[in-house]
Amino acid sequence: MLIAGFWEAGAQISPLADQYLVNGFLTNPALAGTSRYAPLFLSARLDWLGMEGAPKYQTLTYHKTILDKRQRFNPRGFLNRGDNSFGKVGIGGGAFNLTTGAISQAGIHLDYAYHVYLDKGRLSFGLAPMYHQFIIDKSRLIPPGGTSDPVLENTGKEVLHFVDVNAGIHYFSKNFFAGASVVQLFNSSVWFGDLSFTSTEDNWNNSWLNRNFYTYAGLSFELGKSLLLEPSALLKYSEQKGIGIQANTLITISDNYQMGLFWRYRQAIGFFAGIRTGNLVFRYQFESPIGSKVPVQFVSNQVLVGYLLE
Repeated sequence: MLIAGFWEAGAQISPLADQYLVNGFLTNPALAGTSRYAPLFLSARLDWLGMEGAPKYQTLTYHKTILDKRQRFNPRGFLNRGDNSFGKVGIGGGAFNLTTGAISQAGIHLDYAYHVYLDKGRLSFGLAPMYHQFIIDKSRLIPPGGTSDPVLENTGKEVLHFVDVNAGIHYFSKNFFAGASVVQLFNSSVWFGDLSFTSTEDNWNNSWLNRNFYTYAGLSFELGKSLLLEPSALLKYSEQKGIGIQANTLITISDNYQMGLFWRYRQAIGFFAGIRTGNLVFRYQFESPIGSKVPVQFVSNQVLVGYLLE
């Protein structure tokens, strides 16, 4: 079927991983409440521009901390001054929608994080139950070679519902940050007759249903009073796709402007830019495929707009 090629073509572990620089909260619920503000973000991403049926998805997220009046902040977030220098609970949530040809997926997640004081930084533990809806439009599926397929005799839409869980940990101090998370902890599967969207070799791999592991780490260097340099690395793993590596370099100027470059091993290279004016945030990410999986002309674009609530 036509859609099968899209799951394999990108060799992606999860579409969420591609948004690590734009909105890290999507891959780790432990980030809930780690910001000085309560960010409300709306983003849209279009993969492989110009390819028919290419993936496109939208996300909406919000998170905040349960504030303590004695909290102090630096540009990265909380400035810890003892066990009670910040609220210990972060909450948040979000919604997402992914469309790839005849397949669409939508869902919501509710996020909870608990923060503890550790050395000169803070350690967060996060958990996010998720409701997921999986929709297949059978009228848009074409059996290979024009053969008949009993599963597709009914050309309407079929909808399946299931729940899953995301979990993670996150640590940051003035000069260091690191974290780890698992998305789709239950490794969910969906079936349409004899057709399975699972993680087995005999069926279609769906990177939004497979269990995915992430770990990341980075350093923060203050270059003068208004310049912050943050090199970081992201490691992704799933049993189906193996290991993926992404290296990033991000520069923040006066806490208002951001520029960055990233390289995803055998997948893509790209750049990231962001601007903050008052409480408004705008971010843009561009990437071009490398290697042989996707032709180089099929670039990807992502735009994020947000508002930082007090």
